[in-house]
Amino acid sequence: MKHFSPLTVKVLLAVCICMLLCAPFVLYPQFLIEVLCFSLLAAALNLLVSYAGLLSFGHAMFFGAAGYAAAHAIKGWGFEPALGILIGVVVASVMGAATGTLAIRRQGIYFSMITLAFSQLVYFLALRLPFTGGEDGLQDVPRRAMFGLINISDNLSMYFVVLAFTAFGFLAIHRIVYSPFGQV
Repeated sequence: MKHFSPLTVKVLLAVCICMLLCAPFVLYPQFLIEVLCFSLLAAALNLLVSYAGLLSFGHAMFFGAAGYAAAHAIKGWGFEPALGILIGVVVASVMGAATGTLAIRRQGIYFSMITLAFSQLVYFLALRLPFTGGEDGLQDVPRRAMFGLINISDNLSMYFVVLAFTAFGFLAIHRIVYSPFGQV
């Protein structure tokens, strides 16, 4: 594998940051928001498969459950967006602990099949539970001011909030991979 010089890495990183900062003024911000969300999902899956060697077919169940929990907390219970996101993280963490308790004791195809079974269960629940909206999903989730300061009702503001969360996620993954814990 070819490694780049530190200067080249810094220049490429600066170019990528400039492109990400200019992108919503050229392209449709809502599309870019979805791209950022799915890029973070793909990076997390890469961490799981490439570095941990665990092929999970249920990776999207945590993504979807957190999304539904956050949206329902914001729309149904009237919570602020930051608190709704925190609830989504807690729901995904609890689901991860429950799934991991059973799945991590298995290896290879058995691990994959257990995660697939759990993801199908969550998929079925997402279609059948009344608060999820079934096949139509949750509609008209309000975008209130985040932390009482950041107005995310505008797609441009929402893009930069999602960009910040995505950057935090990528930095966390980078830190995990290159830490002593990640090297083990």
